[in-house]
Amino acid sequence: MEAQNNTSQLKIIPLGGSGMVNKNLFVYEYEEHIVIVDCGIGFPESEQLGIDVVIPDISYLKDKLKHIRGIVITHGHEDHYGALPYVLEDLDFPPVYTSKLVNGFAQVKLKEHGLLKRARLHIFPTDDSFSLGCFNFTPYRVNHSIPDAFGFFIKTPVGNIVHASDFKFDWTPVDGKKFEIGKLARLAQEGTRCLLTDCLGANSEGYTRSELFIQDTFEEEIENAPRQVFITTVSSNISRIQQAVNASRKFGRKVAFMGMSILQNTEVARNLGYLDISSKDIVPIEKIHSYPDEKLTVLIAGSYGQSSSSLARVASDSHTLIKLKPSAVVIFSADPIPGVYDQVGALIDKLVERGARVAYSEIQENLHVSGHGSQGDLSILAGIVRPDYFVPIGGSPRHQRAYAQLVERMGFARGNVLELRDGEGIIISPNSVEQKKMVSLTDVFVDGSSVGDVGKVVLHDRQVMAEEGIFIVIIKKDARGMLRDSVDVISRGFVYMAISDKLVGNAKDIAKQAIRNKKASDWNHVRGQIEKQLSGFLYRKTKRNPMVLPVLVD
Repeated sequence: MEAQNNTSQLKIIPLGGSGMVNKNLFVYEYEEHIVIVDCGIGFPESEQLGIDVVIPDISYLKDKLKHIRGIVITHGHEDHYGALPYVLEDLDFPPVYTSKLVNGFAQVKLKEHGLLKRARLHIFPTDDSFSLGCFNFTPYRVNHSIPDAFGFFIKTPVGNIVHASDFKFDWTPVDGKKFEIGKLARLAQEGTRCLLTDCLGANSEGYTRSELFIQDTFEEEIENAPRQVFITTVSSNISRIQQAVNASRKFGRKVAFMGMSILQNTEVARNLGYLDISSKDIVPIEKIHSYPDEKLTVLIAGSYGQSSSSLARVASDSHTLIKLKPSAVVIFSADPIPGVYDQVGALIDKLVERGARVAYSEIQENLHVSGHGSQGDLSILAGIVRPDYFVPIGGSPRHQRAYAQLVERMGFARGNVLELRDGEGIIISPNSVEQKKMVSLTDVFVDGSSVGDVGKVVLHDRQVMAEEGIFIVIIKKDARGMLRDSVDVISRGFVYMAISDKLVGNAKDIAKQAIRNKKASDWNHVRGQIEKQLSGFLYRKTKRNPMVLPVLVD
C-alpha cells in the first residue's frame, strides 16, 4: 500500500445516486487509483413507458478509464451486478471480481450480450485479501436473501472503510453459512474511518427473521393445495427456491422451472452446488403435461409483475405450455419493490379473476422475509465496527434518517452520520471526513437494445401518447415545392374518426389555412403554426391534449 500523503484524499461517490434502494455503484478514488464496488440496475417507474431498466450514470469515469483497477461485486442481485453488460464496454473492460455464484450469473448475462469473451471475470478469495491498486479488500461473509453475499473491509491510504451492502444476521441460514462476525470484529480492531451500511430496515424494530421461517409457510401451502401450485420469487433468490424445492419434495411433488431468468439462474446454481435438487426431481417444462397437477410445483418467473413474464402470460391465458385452472394456488414470495407496485397488483387481480387463490405478502405476512437487517441487526453491526463516521446506503431518505436516529440513540455523534443526496459523495483526508456535492447525475435508460438514447423528452412524448393519444396531420408537397391544399388526418387513442366528422373537418380546415400559399422550404415555420393552432382547437373542443404531429410527404 502506498505511503500516506497528507494532501491526498479518498473520494467515495455513489454514481447510481443516493437515497434509493437500487442502481448501486460506488466509486472509490484515491489519486490515480479507482475501484468500483457494485454495478447494478434500477427499475423503471410506472410512468417511464417502454423502459426496460435504468443504469448508473458513468459519465464521471469516462476520462478516468486508465485509472480503474477493477469492479468488485458484493452479491448476486441485479441491482448490484446487473448493469455489467451495459457499462463494461464503455469502461474499457476492467477486471471484475465476484464470488463464485455471482461469477456464474455474470457469465450468463455477458454471454447474452456477446461480451463474455472480452470480459475479465475473476473469483475473489473468500478466506484471504486481494489488492486492487492502493486498495486492499478483505471479504467477510454476510447473510442476505441470496447465498454467497459479502461485505468488504477495505484498507486505503487514509484509513479503513467497511462496505456493508445488503445484509442481516441469520443464525439459521438456508445454506448453513452464517455471518462472519468474528472475522469482521477482528478486522475492525484496526480502526474504521467510515462504515457504509445498508439502512433499508432502519424503520423496522427488532431483528429480521431467518430465511428458514419461510419453509413452514411453503409446506403448509403445498400440503393444502388441491391441484396446481405456482411459486414466484426473484429468480436470483436461490435460498428461497431451495425452500420451495424442499417443501415440494416433502409432499411428493416434482418441480418445473418456467421463465428464462429462473431457468438460467437455477441451472447456474445447480452446476455450482448452490441448489440441491437432483435431475429426477425436475420436470422439463415441455413435459409437464405428463404429470398430474397434484404431483407438480411450478417455480415461475414474474414476481415483479413484468408484462412479458411467464406468470403474466399464464394469467392472461396466452402461455403455450400451461393453462391456469380455477383451483390453482399461486404464491408470491417476494415483496414488490418501488416502481412495480401497480403492475404486481394488476397481475394478482388477473390471477384472482381467473379463479386462482393467490397468497401474497399484503394478506399473508409470512410469505416473505426481508434480506435486510432491522434495527437490531443494524445496531449489532454498528457496535462491532464502531467507525468514526457512518454513511447509510441502499435506502430512501426516510431510511437514512431513521438510521441516523438509531446510531444516535446508541451514543454516537449525530453529526458523524452523513445522509447523502443525489450527486453527493464523501471526501476522506487523513484528518477530516467531508460530505460534498461532486457530480451531476442523469438517469440512463435502457430501451430494448438502445442504451442512453431515450431521454426525458422521449419519455414525455410517450406519456402524452399513452394518456391523450396522437393526432397526425399529413401534408403533401408538389413537384414545384409548394404545399398542396389537401390534408389527411390520422387519430390514434384520441377520438374515433368515424363518429367525429365535424371535429376532423374543422381540424383539416385549420391546417389548410396554415399551409395556404406556403412553400415546402417554409415547413419548419408551418409545422409550428399547425401544432400551436390545432393543439388549442382540440383542447377547446375536447378538453384533451393529444400529441399533434404534422408530417410532410412528397
